[in-house]
Amino acid sequence: MTGPLLRNICLCVFFICLTTSANAQLLNKVFEQRDSLIPNDTQTVRLHLELFNYYRNTEYFDLIEKGQTYFGNMFQAHVSIQPYKNVLVKAGFQTRQDYGRTDFITVQPVFSISIFKHKWRYNFGAMQGTANYGFIEPMYNIDRAITHRIENGIQGIYTGKKFTFNNFVVWNEATYRTTTNQERFTLGFTSNRTLADRGRFYISLPIQGTLAHRGGQLNSNPTPIFSRINISAGLKLNVRITPKLLIRTENHWLHSEDVSPNITQPYKNGNASWHTLAIDYKGLELMFNYWAGREWQSPVGTQIYNNYNFYNIIEFRRVRHMLMGRIMYTQALHKNLFIDARLEPFYDYEYGRVQYSYSFYLRLNLEKQLGKVKFN
Repeated sequence: MTGPLLRNICLCVFFICLTTSANAQLLNKVFEQRDSLIPNDTQTVRLHLELFNYYRNTEYFDLIEKGQTYFGNMFQAHVSIQPYKNVLVKAGFQTRQDYGRTDFITVQPVFSISIFKHKWRYNFGAMQGTANYGFIEPMYNIDRAITHRIENGIQGIYTGKKFTFNNFVVWNEATYRTTTNQERFTLGFTSNRTLADRGRFYISLPIQGTLAHRGGQLNSNPTPIFSRINISAGLKLNVRITPKLLIRTENHWLHSEDVSPNITQPYKNGNASWHTLAIDYKGLELMFNYWAGREWQSPVGTQIYNNYNFYNIIEFRRVRHMLMGRIMYTQALHKNLFIDARLEPFYDYEYGRVQYSYSFYLRLNLEKQLGKVKFN
């Protein structure tokens, strides 16, 4: 249980943020898990299968983050039913296996109830999380699409013509009177307000924020409590040159703040900026990023952007500048089969060396109608 003041602040932020939901800076469709109500499908039972194969290797040598490899697959099976015209229920399970092991890393249940009302969708249980939120990488770790593919909590999504809004509370770790761990949760929102949309020309204002908290009062765990806030505001511009050629640019300004009772990391607050120019032609994308961070930290963001090592806080750099180049290819081989390949080198000016990562993803989705079940 957290302190009453922090809990009230979190709930207020969750329910009264009146901004909108942004698309991710990278085109991460291969990670996204989308579902919705199907008209005239009330009381129909459907079986859904997803096989997601991943290979992600980060050749990082910097003190901020060391390289690692994710290589394996995930399998999810669930059934869905619309008991009423505006309610969707899902129940099933998901497994994750890393190659080189004979057991599963995780086997976990998948359960959610979604309620649709006007332009709102409310998710209870398993949410449309990770890449579905639409965060930029420094705000939310891209690797969570592998390591935390199922995120449980409460989520509200508003979808309109001029703006969208996605806010959520993820309950990362529970604590009980008989345990010694601390509870952890993440609160966040993404937003995107359209300023102009004239066919080939699109401009919008994305705003994003997270609050990560660890603490509790149920046990005597001596680990320090922390509460850390990250916020980002940006400007997005898309120009479609031809039906197959898209040029887009994004510019984001970020701020981090540690509001913990006692600061246990090198920096209390920091600032950063992230600038992007991307060219997309028929699923092949060439992207350039420039990152400048000063005392920036995010406990839930992609770690390579931090100014200190999240796993070893005595390793840090006050200022970081990175120039990134990315080549990404995303294609639908079939309406239910997607591939995604990426090569992402970058140069760290303070480290003085080129580092890189490369990834390959394959996702297959299958669906079959099982029949009808009538409810009173």
